Amino acid sequence: MESHNFERLKAHILPLSASNDFGSARAEWGLTAVEVSEEMDNCPCGQDIKEHCFITNRLTGHQTYVGNVCINRFMGISTGTLFAGLKRIAQDDSANANDDLIDYAYKQGYLYDAKELSFLQQTKRKRNLSVKQLEWKRKINRRILNGTVVAKRTTR
Repeated sequence: MESHNFERLKAHILPLSASNDFGSARAEWGLTAVEVSEEMDNCPCGQDIKEHCFITNRLTGHQTYVGNVCINRFMGISTGTLFAGLKRIAQDDSANANDDLIDYAYKQGYLYDAKELSFLQQTKRKRNLSVKQLEWKRKINRRILNGTVVAKRTTR
């Protein structure tokens, strides 16, 4: 990413932050949601994005979104392999969710109880599931996708 893009991101984040110093301000922000859209949008840095990371400032209450590169590189908030996991289950609802996606889904309330969390953790590396297990996995994966993947951009 070029430096002018970083400056644009800073210009977007600082007015929404309590601190006037970007290094301090970025510590005020936390990831609250992710969204994958079919249509392109722009990150505040100017890059075209489809993967949106919604963040909330713990001190000011302001909310905004940035792209997955800015959330990792400049905001210092890791999404790990979350988007890779989302893409995998979006292509095949019987696919295994990865650790980052399972953790995210649990924190967001997409998993209804500890039983579903345990099921996904225990089966994330299994290839042969019973018909009943596969049906349950598909049901959970569709619930995760319904909360994160949208056809048209939403406003948050």
